[in-house]
Amino acid sequence: MNNSGHETYRQKVQEIAAEYQARGYEVLVEPDPEKLPEFLANFQPDLVARGPNESVVVEIKVGIKTAASERFQEIAETIQRHPGWKFSLVVIDPRSDEVAPPTQQLLDRKEVADRLERANELLSTGTADAAFLLLWTSVEALLRHIAPREGLPLERVPSSSLIKELFSSGILSRSQLDVAQRAFSVRNALVHGFETARLDETARELTQLAQQLLSELDHSQEGDCPTRRSTVLTSRDR
Repeated sequence: MNNSGHETYRQKVQEIAAEYQARGYEVLVEPDPEKLPEFLANFQPDLVARGPNESVVVEIKVGIKTAASERFQEIAETIQRHPGWKFSLVVIDPRSDEVAPPTQQLLDRKEVADRLERANELLSTGTADAAFLLLWTSVEALLRHIAPREGLPLERVPSSSLIKELFSSGILSRSQLDVAQRAFSVRNALVHGFETARLDETARELTQLAQQLLSELDHSQEGDCPTRRSTVLTSRDR
């Protein structure tokens, strides 16, 4: 890590620590091994936030490359097996928009379903731009929910890396990757004030993808354990 990257890392550590402390967590930055539970004995986290109902192990990476989350798969699965603990991989990519602070919660299933319903209503009235934003936020939330259930700690990874990681891990099919990448390009144009081509068509594709992912999330919750094999993925899609 160069000097610039190290400074970015230190700033992010301090920022995340302050966010958790503001919410009442006890925060340990780069804790000594003797202060960690036994199941973390062979892992040196950047930060641990202990709360009354939940404790979070945070790893922070600057400029992470595609498939790097595989390095944290084992520790993420280990932590997942201990009730009251979770793993959060925070990725800082200077080329990408920053993901929400780690103390903010993802939309839950009901909130996603409500947004999808509202998006369909807007599409039926010809309001494709507003519908698209609801669809995109729903799809991204679903992807971030599905990833850790498949053993991949990607909840806080930038959107473009998230999509590529899920494809490289076999969670998204080739056709789903294509839809997600087209939609991501439209999303960028839309939120930054540029004209958007194929908005209606992309919104329809995104609606189908959202329904597929919602079904996948429901399926993974039924099993309630990592499968590393998405039921959405089929061999003919690759």
